[in-house]
Amino acid sequence: MRIAKAVPVIVIAILCVSMIAGIAIAEEKISAKGKIKDYDIDNKTVVVTMDDGKDMTFIIENEKALQKLDDRLFKGDEVKIKYVIEDGKNKVKLNSDFKGTKPGC
Repeated sequence: MRIAKAVPVIVIAILCVSMIAGIAIAEEKISAKGKIKDYDIDNKTVVVTMDDGKDMTFIIENEKALQKLDDRLFKGDEVKIKYVIEDGKNKVKLNSDFKGTKPGC
């Protein structure tokens, strides 16, 4: 009978530990703003000149975000980007992480 009472407690404890570990591992996104200098849809990359004058290259992993290039966003347009650094590369994961500042983008 004691084992039957201990099982739910153990299961709840394992779930709590899993949730805490998941929160700790969650990727922290970095925000940036600048103007599109160049992009390559085939290679899924965009080069953005940041407000401080430095060029940064981003890999666009989300297809909808990638479709914005050459559709609604062009060279010289200002963009807001949220990205993570993986394997030393700046990666844009979600559609909402790559936005133009002009209306409709």
